[in-house]
Amino acid sequence: MLSPKRRHLAEIHDKVTIYLRLQRFQAAEELVRSALNEMGPYPNLLNLLGVIFHRQSLFSQAIEYFEQSIASNPRFLEAALNLSATYSDLGFYDQAEKVYHDAITLFQDEKALPDLILGRLANLHNATAIGYEQAGLLEEATQEFQKALTIYPRMPDVRLKLAKIYLHLELFQSSKDQLQHILAENPSHIESLNLTGSVCYRMGDSDEASRFWQKAQSLNPLDKTSKTYLRSIARRETAKGLRD
Repeated sequence: MLSPKRRHLAEIHDKVTIYLRLQRFQAAEELVRSALNEMGPYPNLLNLLGVIFHRQSLFSQAIEYFEQSIASNPRFLEAALNLSATYSDLGFYDQAEKVYHDAITLFQDEKALPDLILGRLANLHNATAIGYEQAGLLEEATQEFQKALTIYPRMPDVRLKLAKIYLHLELFQSSKDQLQHILAENPSHIESLNLTGSVCYRMGDSDEASRFWQKAQSLNPLDKTSKTYLRSIARRETAKGLRD
């Protein structure tokens, strides 16, 4: 059973969530500031205030309150993750990595972190990787995607991004390995089937490529990507037969 203080904090959190959904930012801020005046600099409330400012893209204010929350409770992982994510939003990847590393170091002796926390940690690396990718820093992006998958392997969208980068870098087997991992979990993933076909084709195995594209077609006859690839293969086979 929750203590009266924790119950009150939970009620405030629920109200703030509703206000944010309705974009009533001023009402959310007034509610949290009133609670701060009543309860003092409670880390949960300081973190909530940071979230309110972050939702308005007021990142400097958000950082200020996330830092206050962490100063009040250095083991408050949620505030540290929010601060790291805010630094990533601003493109300050070194600061984001430091905050993340410092936070995780505090929990190295823990037996296990909940999936929700692991997912959020992985998403920080994913966000950093996307920033690197957009800047054309593909090697750095690859490293961050790999870190995300190490923390939380059940992220097929991240595996797909990593596979595409590997393909772009002509690291064909690495790309294929990631795609095979996705297909092992979801054999009907059309995009992964098509991409695996492309990888096989680039590796010089047009027969295997065709098998993946044919499977994509069998699953979805309206899929234009696999249909285009198969038509291209057929035309080349026809042209080759005429030359022979």
